[in-house]
Amino acid sequence: MSEQQHSANVNDIGPMAAAAIPPAATINNPPKKSRTGLKIVIVLLFLLAAAVSVFLWLQHKALVNMQTSFALQATENTAQRRALEMQVTDALAKQQQQLQGDYTELAQRQESTAARVQALTNITRDDWKLTEVSYLLRMANQRILLEHETGNALALAESANTVLSELENADLFPVRKKLAEEIQSLKMVTKVDREGIYLQLLALTQQIDSLPLIEPLVEDEEADADASEEVTTTTFLEKVKNLGLRTLHKLSGYVRVRDQGRRVDAILPPEDQMYLKQNLRLMLEQAQTGLLREEQHVYQASLDKAQNWIRDYYPLNEQAEIVLNDLEQLKKNIVQQALPDFSGSASLIKDYIQQKDKLVIARHGTEQTK
Repeated sequence: MSEQQHSANVNDIGPMAAAAIPPAATINNPPKKSRTGLKIVIVLLFLLAAAVSVFLWLQHKALVNMQTSFALQATENTAQRRALEMQVTDALAKQQQQLQGDYTELAQRQESTAARVQALTNITRDDWKLTEVSYLLRMANQRILLEHETGNALALAESANTVLSELENADLFPVRKKLAEEIQSLKMVTKVDREGIYLQLLALTQQIDSLPLIEPLVEDEEADADASEEVTTTTFLEKVKNLGLRTLHKLSGYVRVRDQGRRVDAILPPEDQMYLKQNLRLMLEQAQTGLLREEQHVYQASLDKAQNWIRDYYPLNEQAEIVLNDLEQLKKNIVQQALPDFSGSASLIKDYIQQKDKLVIARHGTEQTK
C-alpha cells in the first residue's frame, strides 16, 4: 500500500481512528517470540489431547474387560445354581423314597407283630408242651457241655422224650428218632467215678507224711575212737583191713544198691526232706486238677512223677509198695470222655416250632386279608 493511499484512508476514517491504526510496517512484521510460544502451546495441547485419548481408550478397554468378567461370573453362577438345584431335588427325591420305604417296612412290621400277638393269644396245650421239650433239651445240653454230668442230663432227656410221646404228633417222629439215638449213645458211655478217684488221691496225699524216707548211715563215733586207740596194738595187715572197712562204711552213707539193681540218686539231708514231701503232695493235687478238668496227659504225668520220686527217695518197704500199687491202679483210669449231647434233637424241635409259628402267622394274615 502506498503512502498516498494510506493518507487517503486516514482522511476517510477520521483523525482519531487514524491514530489507532499502526503503520503498515508494524503489521507486516510481528515479533518472533509470540510465534514460538504459540507453537509450544499447540504442541502441548496436542500432547494433552493424545494423553486424554489414550487414558479414555484404556478406561474403555478396562470397562469392556470388567463387563466380560461379570458376564462370565454370572454365567458360572447360573450353572452352579442350576447344579445345586438339581442336587437338592435329587436329595429330596431320595429322602422321600427312603421315607416311603421306611414307612412300608414299619407297616409290615406292625402287621407281623399284630399277627404274632394274635398267634400268641391262640397258644394251645401242645404249644406249651413243645416249649417245655425245647427247654428240657437245652438244660440237658448244659449239663453235658458245662458240667460233664451224664446222670441229670439223661434224666432231662428222658423227660423230654416222655412229653413228646404224650403229644402223639406224627410230624415229631424225626425229633423222637434223633432223641432216642442220643439217649442210647449217652447210656453206652462208660461212667467215670470222678468223686471216688478224687477221694483216693486225697487219701494218698494224707499218707505222704507217714512214709519213711531213706536215712543216711550214721557213723559210730565210739567205734572210731576205739579203733584209733588200738592202732598201736594192731599189725600192719589189720590196719589196712580196718581202713578198708571204714572207707566202705563211709561210702555206703552216700550210695546204696537195692535188690533190683536200681541206684539211689541222692540221700536227702533232713532240711530237704520237707520240700520233697511238699512237692509230692503238690504233684498229687495236680493229678486231682487234671482229673476235674479231664486232662488225661496232666493226670498221668503227675502220677508218673509221684511214682518216680517214691522209688528214688523212699525205701521199698511194705508201705511204699502199697502206695506205688495204688498209683499204678489210678493211672489206668480214663478221665477224659467225649460225651454225646442233644444238639441234634434240640435243633429239630426248634425248627419245628419256628415252622409252626410261621404257618400260624401266615394263616392269620390270610384271614385278615379276607
